[in-house]
Order: sequence, then structure tokens, then C-alpha cells
Amino acid sequence: MLANQLAKSMEIGMQMPRIMYGTAWKKERTAELVSQAVKAGFRGIDTACQPKHYREDLVGQAIKSLISEGVVKREELYIQTKFTSIDGQDPSLTLPYDPSSPVEEQVKQSFETSLKNLGVEYIDAVVLHSPLKSREDTLKAYLTLSRFLTTKQVRHLGISNCYDPLLLKWLIDSVAEYSSKHQEEPEVKVEIVQNRWYEGNGWDWDIELG
Repeated sequence: MLANQLAKSMEIGMQMPRIMYGTAWKKERTAELVSQAVKAGFRGIDTACQPKHYREDLVGQAIKSLISEGVVKREELYIQTKFTSIDGQDPSLTLPYDPSSPVEEQVKQSFETSLKNLGVEYIDAVVLHSPLKSREDTLKAYLTLSRFLTTKQVRHLGISNCYDPLLLKWLIDSVAEYSSKHQEEPEVKVEIVQNRWYEGNGWDWDIELG
């Protein structure tokens, strides 16, 4: 089956599919297209709490229908969403968090919005949609997401659109340092780096080499 052929084993939870169905720019057809994708064999769904480009709520509608129809079980799906900072949001739309709040609170509100939109009790992966304006805020946001590892509402963490190898290394080292100082908490890692892979960025060669 496609879902098994295109999968990468993760330490916790279901396998992470090597190819996920992206839901950006699907607009009002999101639910219909997600349903078609899952019925065609996709088991990974990528979305974001970013009304500007995603209808996360319609992804949730599709998931609910697919489960109720017996097409798939929740544990057979790998659902990934993203925290999008205010720079990536459209302020003319209803925002998923209060932009005047501290970064940590924005992340919490965004995650709660995602849980509500998707209609699930846990999310397989949450990634930062991109680095924030400063390294400090990027780390704050990432560590705030890590709190949901403790509550088992999130299983994997990562970052997207990070094209600076030095910044990525800094984030990896910083979260490792945090984990070494807080061994009573679940280990925090940068498990996922989701970048565009195309000729225009040199196939992301530096980051691929790690």
C-alpha cells in the first residue's frame, strides 16, 4: 500500500510518510481534495494554522468524515500542522492567536486552535512554519511547542523554511542543551526539517549534508 511504501519510521507513534499531501491553497475544495488523497492511499496530511493559505478547519472536516465512513482510523493518519508567526499571517483575516501576546502565548493559542480545527486529541507533528525574527523568539516558540510533548498532544517537532545551516545547527544545539538540563521532561529534538527542495535553493545541499 502507498502509505507503507512511502514511510519513515519514527521513534514514537505511527510511521512518518515520506510523501505527505499538502493542503495549501486548496481553499474551499480542501475537504474534498483531502478526502480524495486519503482514499487514493495518502496517509500523511500537511496543513498549517495560517488562514492566509490553509483551511485547517476543512482538513478537520475531511478527517472526521473519513474516520466516520470507516475509510481510515485516526492512528493510521500522520497529521502535521505548523505554527505561523505574525509575519506570515494576513491581519485582515481572523487570526489564530492574539498577536499582541508574548510569543509563548501565541504558540499556545495557535496550537489550541489547531486541535479545535482538526478535531483531534493529538497531532503527530507540529513544526515552526519558519524561523521567527530573532533566534531568541525562535527558541521560545520551539520550547513552548515542546511542552505538548509532555501532555502527549504532540509526538514530533520540527522547523520549516530554514535555509540557514548555521541557524539550524544553533537550534539543534540549543534544544539539546535544554534537554540536558531538564532530563525529567521528554527529550526535545529537531526531528523534522521541511524545506522546499528544488534547483533554486541548490537542492538545499548544505542542510542535506547536515
